[in-house]
Amino acid sequence: MLALVLGAATVAAQGQQDMSNVQIKTTKLSGNFYTLEGNGGTIGVLTGPDGVLMVDSQFAPLSEKIVSAIRQVSDKRSVS
Repeated sequence: MLALVLGAATVAAQGQQDMSNVQIKTTKLSGNFYTLEGNGGTIGVLTGPDGVLMVDSQFAPLSEKIVSAIRQVSDKRSVS
């Protein structure tokens, strides 16, 4: 299971930005470890048989795009 943990201050401070045109770039670093890059930060994603571990410092408005990018690198369909 994927857990998105975002600080309230970060969400409030970035709520004004238009994120509709942001593209999420996926880079495979090794084996089952990837990075996702978007607008303002890098996300670490480790996929495995039990699910996906994600370390996120991105923006809440990009959550759907981030989950979509993770689905490209993980066969786990229960991403939430």
